[in-house]
Amino acid sequence: MTVVLVRHAMPEVRRGVSSRLWTLGERGREDCVLLAHALTGPLAPVAFSSDEPKARETAAVIALRRGLRTAVDARFAEVDRPQEWVEDHAALARRYLAGEPLPGWEPHGTVVARFAGAIADAVTVEGGGDVVVATHGMAMTLWASAVAGIADPVRWWEALTFPDAWRVDPRAGALEHLYLGGTTA
Repeated sequence: MTVVLVRHAMPEVRRGVSSRLWTLGERGREDCVLLAHALTGPLAPVAFSSDEPKARETAAVIALRRGLRTAVDARFAEVDRPQEWVEDHAALARRYLAGEPLPGWEPHGTVVARFAGAIADAVTVEGGGDVVVATHGMAMTLWASAVAGIADPVRWWEALTFPDAWRVDPRAGALEHLYLGGTTA
């Protein structure tokens, strides 16, 4: 059983609107088409996503291009954190991923546990092939770090693009980079 973790494509950033509500723009949807065609090997018949629009839309484009169904699981959501606008969100995210507890931010162990539960349920889908999960950068970094022993989660997260895709074999603790999008954070 392997999982293809997909960081969602670049959303349209709307200042003053919660990032949980952001959607993809035309460029983001085009990037998803390229990603869908770059995924190699058989895929499970269902592409999963978090419940956020940008992840749902990413999974929907992949599913459309690859003939899959979609399913939403809120456990694939991004790290729960305060939603007020922060000019340098990346600096806070780096501190968080480095292990600094931040007030109002979901603890690492909680993120990993909920994500692992969602993965365990997703891989039970019949049909074989890689299970595609469209999710978010910090959440996927924490889970991938837990199962594959990423030495520097901050650096790994910083290198993720919009979209990005990694095949993860949790049993072997292995990661394989499948797709590097064109937009970085």
